[in-house]
Amino acid sequence: MSRRSISPHRGGGILRARHLALSLALGLALGTAFVAVPASASPQGDLASKTDQARRLEAQIQANSDRADVLDEQYLQAQSAVADANRQIATAEQGIATARAQESQLRSELGGRAAMLYMGAGTGDPLGFDATNVQELGSRAKYGEAAAETDNHMIDELGLLDEQLGIQTKDLEKQKVEAQKRQDEADSARNELQKTTDSMQQLLASTKSDIRALANRIEQDQIRAQAAAEQARIRAEEATARTANVETSGGGGGGGGSGSSDVGIDPGPAPAPSSGAAAAVAYARAQIGKPYQYAGAGPDSFDCSGLTMMAWAQGGVSMAHGSQAQYDSFPHVLIADLEPGDLVFFGSSGPSNHHVGIYVGGGTMIEAPHTGADVRYSTIYRPDLVPLGARP
Repeated sequence: MSRRSISPHRGGGILRARHLALSLALGLALGTAFVAVPASASPQGDLASKTDQARRLEAQIQANSDRADVLDEQYLQAQSAVADANRQIATAEQGIATARAQESQLRSELGGRAAMLYMGAGTGDPLGFDATNVQELGSRAKYGEAAAETDNHMIDELGLLDEQLGIQTKDLEKQKVEAQKRQDEADSARNELQKTTDSMQQLLASTKSDIRALANRIEQDQIRAQAAAEQARIRAEEATARTANVETSGGGGGGGGSGSSDVGIDPGPAPAPSSGAAAAVAYARAQIGKPYQYAGAGPDSFDCSGLTMMAWAQGGVSMAHGSQAQYDSFPHVLIADLEPGDLVFFGSSGPSNHHVGIYVGGGTMIEAPHTGADVRYSTIYRPDLVPLGARP
């Protein structure tokens, strides 16, 4: 990763200014995001407001993510600067140690030669070796002086190098401190940004939950309206059919439970959407007139879910013996979209329903109703009709 050269003091000031600007921006963004959405006069209006809020939150979260990338880059640059400073400091310290060792060695050698010259002055052997004449002794003494001068010059140069390296080390230490400061500031800003993003994520999740609830409410309202309209239409057709049946036969149609408004008439054959559905409807029709029995599953008596379970077994579909389990086991369909073979449910809601029948068309189902009544045709349009059926 490339690194940009940043003056320590100027870079720290820039990052602190950016940090302050970021804090102000985050505060404004979060404050805007958390403004309560005013309640609308309709679920549709509430849904539109919540959807707009979710879009704004998602946009801010994305902006935070982009800002986090910038902070990550700044953090990595500062981290790299700290590592570079540490490496250069280590190199300078090693140079200082080497120079001081060489200086110490030269001083030791210089002192040794001076001692040898001093001790040799009384022995005729000033440099520790035999001299045959005064002229040779003088030459050797001059050689010792020249060597000592060279050593002193090297000692001076090593001292200067030691001083320069010391200054460089101090400068590098300052750079390291500034780089570490920039790294800490970037890390702090990144953590602050993450906290803000986490809060926004929580608000977004809550908003999306509200959106799902509102959408479900709107859908349920639409289903209830469709069901009410369909119920009115079917009841009108049913009344017309009953009148016609009375006029032609002098009696009412239907099975057990005579006199109940729930009792329906055979709607006649209706095309089933599949061979399995056709087999299930045919089996249910064949059970008309058999008595209700709690937990019954045929062949001579049934309860409601036992009848639907055995009917669909003929169509090659297995299901649990229980209306609630049957509701939970299959895809749901609107009442207006029911087809022969679909299951219809009754109760306060689908998951908590208490009764099931098998739809055969024309707003009619076949059901095993209750103790004392027989398997029969019946209208599906009762006050506790669940707005969704199930399609095995």
